[in-house]
Amino acid sequence: MRKYLPLLIIVFLGTFLRFWQIDKVPPSLYWDEVSQGYNAYSILKTGKDEHGEAFPIARFVAFGDYKAPVYIYLDIPFIGIFGKTTFGVRFPSALFGSLTVLLTYFLVYELFYENKSRKRFALWSSFFLAISPWHIQLSRAAYEANVATFFTVLAVYLFLLAKRVKSWIFILSAISFVLGFYAFNAHRVFIPFLVILLGVIYFKDLLKSKKYIGISIVIGVILLLPFLSYFRTPESKLRFNEVNIFSDLNVIEQSNQMIAYEKNSIIARVFDNRRILYSLSYIEHYFDFYDPTYLFFTGDVNPRFSLQDFGELFLWELPLFVAGFYFLASQRSKSAILVIGWFLLAPVAAATARETPHALRSETFIPLYSIISSLGIVCVLDYIKKVSKKLKNISVSIFIAIVFVFLIIFLHDYFVHFPVNYAYSWQYGYEQAVKTVDKIKNDYDYVVVTRDYGRPYIYVDFYSNILPSDLQKETVYSRDAFGFYSVSKVGKYIFRKTLINASEDAGKKVLYVGKPDEIPGTFNVIKKIYFPKGDIAFVIANN
Repeated sequence: MRKYLPLLIIVFLGTFLRFWQIDKVPPSLYWDEVSQGYNAYSILKTGKDEHGEAFPIARFVAFGDYKAPVYIYLDIPFIGIFGKTTFGVRFPSALFGSLTVLLTYFLVYELFYENKSRKRFALWSSFFLAISPWHIQLSRAAYEANVATFFTVLAVYLFLLAKRVKSWIFILSAISFVLGFYAFNAHRVFIPFLVILLGVIYFKDLLKSKKYIGISIVIGVILLLPFLSYFRTPESKLRFNEVNIFSDLNVIEQSNQMIAYEKNSIIARVFDNRRILYSLSYIEHYFDFYDPTYLFFTGDVNPRFSLQDFGELFLWELPLFVAGFYFLASQRSKSAILVIGWFLLAPVAAATARETPHALRSETFIPLYSIISSLGIVCVLDYIKKVSKKLKNISVSIFIAIVFVFLIIFLHDYFVHFPVNYAYSWQYGYEQAVKTVDKIKNDYDYVVVTRDYGRPYIYVDFYSNILPSDLQKETVYSRDAFGFYSVSKVGKYIFRKTLINASEDAGKKVLYVGKPDEIPGTFNVIKKIYFPKGDIAFVIANN
């Protein structure tokens, strides 16, 4: 037990940083989190999702963005235990984020099993992941990618363990890969590439376990059949078509203009055609993910994925990462090839999107930065030890001090300033507004809610006392040209882009929930919901 004490301390630290005040920071549930929590609740209570579909397997329709199913099903027991709460919705992400800290230790230990420094590599990797700003932030919200990363790390660990210990473990690895595949849309592109990489690197080893490899492939294909059936439908392409760079018509227009300018020459048709331009765009997006400014200084431009003035990684990781990558590049081991290959494949799916770099879609990067940086710190300390053992001890003390100074600065910013400065990015105020309205709605003919903050119906579904079985009957849906669902009515709730409709509301007793500039001064204000910074999020008033 004593030999595992450092690991237990690291896992405890990682778990604490992911669970502490998770119901308060981030300051509220944003709409995708609420959608996952509500669909989990609906399945728990009725066996059907919000659209009345029984136990979806390949995807949940949700807003028409077709969410991956794994997180929603994992959330069911926690919604059952903790109710429709922020803690219940976010619990799976924090749990699997914490487990990834533990699992990374075993993955690295197995990766470098032949290296005498494997335990030090593994401990440092686990520690760096435990305090990673990138991983902490994504573990504290209900992100599907966080669960997908866990299953990917688990699958690779089981693959390596099967190769060395027992071949039947390949079956467990295959199941884990499938779960990662079903956990997050970007992994549906990334995981096949990673599996191919493993197959190429360890081809000779796999030939020794042909029986279990065959069984694993058969089981994997069977488990993927629901997705393969879904993949053939038009709806499977909706989300991809919405976000990918290959749907950008501006590229085609630019190509046509360039070819026309060069009078339709052969050279122009070859080098200025849309396929070349799309390829160049993809390459540019791919390398966005390796931008040091994004990684170490500013982070993702979306406040839900970063603090905005703090990198996805700590600045002190940069020299360690360089040293670790140099160590890997100098090795000729299969493990080194796997880590480098994984690192190069990490943005393959995310680079197809128009928004790059994107911290969520590329979360599979995170363990790699911790692993490579751990190789760097061990190599640097070993080099210093050759000079002086005393100098090495001093260096470790100084390094740990630097690490915790950076960590304290990050935690102060994250827990104190972030929930105040960026509450608007988390749709703050919906919970308070719906819970207030739900108590008095029966005194009115209907309730009108603004749509300016986006997708208000899902907050009504989640925070009101309306039963899922009733909601499935009382929700009025429509779909736009992109396939997204818009809800105009849920029971007594009506959702409008323009809050006030004088002719429709005339002679009715109506309760309005809107932004301050949407509520006329003549209305009777019942309550104001404030953002943490003090400005008004919602005004609840009647006519």
